[in-house]
Amino acid sequence: MTSRDLPWAIRVSRAESSEALNRLMDIWSEAVTAGRNVQRSTGFDSHMRRRDWESAKRGIEQTYGRSSREHQQTLDTLSAAIHYKSVLGRRPTG
Repeated sequence: MTSRDLPWAIRVSRAESSEALNRLMDIWSEAVTAGRNVQRSTGFDSHMRRRDWESAKRGIEQTYGRSSREHQQTLDTLSAAIHYKSVLGRRPTG
């Protein structure tokens, strides 16, 4: 299985740096926005541009619900990004 075949949440969890995570999330955000899967979610685009993934996730939960099957992969990807942003921020440097 190539990395392109993996779910986005797994790809995000494998980012080796904060910069790599940001690039992955930029690509993912463009794909999700182009697919119009989150068109009604309040502020999604602006939250993603600011890399405020917590607010983007909260907006989707408020608009579509936490258990929305249609948006579960979106919520999973945002949750993974939020988690790994924290993990990468705690890694020792050098």
